[in-house]
Amino acid sequence: MRPFSRCSRQNITIASPLDTRSLSRAVIAIVAIGALAACSADQNLPVDPARNSPPTPNSKGDASAFVYVSDETGVNQLWQHLGGVNTRITFSNATDKDPHSAAGHLVFASFRDGDEEIYMAKNDLSGLKRLTAIGGEDEQPNLSPNGARIAFVSDRTGTARLWTMDSTGANQVALSTGSDANVPEAAPAWSPNGTQIAFTSVRSGLSQVFVISSAGGTPVQLSHEMNGAFNPAWSADGKMIYFVSVVGAPSLKAVTVATNQTSDWVYDGAGIGQPACSTSGCFAVEGAYGSNGDIVSIGSNGKNASTTMVVSTVANETSPTVLVP
Repeated sequence: MRPFSRCSRQNITIASPLDTRSLSRAVIAIVAIGALAACSADQNLPVDPARNSPPTPNSKGDASAFVYVSDETGVNQLWQHLGGVNTRITFSNATDKDPHSAAGHLVFASFRDGDEEIYMAKNDLSGLKRLTAIGGEDEQPNLSPNGARIAFVSDRTGTARLWTMDSTGANQVALSTGSDANVPEAAPAWSPNGTQIAFTSVRSGLSQVFVISSAGGTPVQLSHEMNGAFNPAWSADGKMIYFVSVVGAPSLKAVTVATNQTSDWVYDGAGIGQPACSTSGCFAVEGAYGSNGDIVSIGSNGKNASTTMVVSTVANETSPTVLVP
């Protein structure tokens, strides 16, 4: 069963006596998040000099341009969807995951050097650099809108917690989030104006969505889901946060940041999750928590928004991120 966030290291609790392998991908219940680690190395790493560079989105952006994770080649690698064409863009033959784009750059986590670390490059994968280099695991990187800072998850102190660093890998510090250091946190996401970070924490017993100043401080709890809330993603205007709810099949809900009012957003009988939005549009994964996820685009008709299939193959496609120029 695929975990609820874009990370692969999570402690999963299913609200059922059944073994997880016997559950369908549409019947998932509760996740308690765990994760990761970080430090800094500034080495230039080639993508693959024997292969052609991937196509590059135009400078104005392209609503159809996004990067996602696929196991089509037998191991999770990054792929790009541009103009209806899917192109593999990483060739590490070790798991690459958790992509996120902002300010013309792409960050992601990878096991290519034997340990899960964070890497950054331009959207076309040129200038690829490793940013972390400490034992443990670093994952779920999320690049600030101006490209200057990265929020990520690290277990370097023994518990998955939020950390931030410069986009060069310098100044790696734990983000003060107001909970005990042994309470797991996950899924950081910068607000469009860069002043806040949404994330999930189990401090209230189940994973719920919180929002905090990007400098740290006292967070505000935004979700109160009976089975937990996961994978927060901001709307392009910063007024809403979308997240995964698991009352029945995983679905997407929206919470208004200013009022804390929650409403249904997208439902799919196969389960839907891993939302990603920008001014170019929103995407998510249908069947995100099974073994054959597909990428869908989400309509803009508010409550009960419709979806359109964008990438569907026999492989498992997950973790879309809109390529931001």
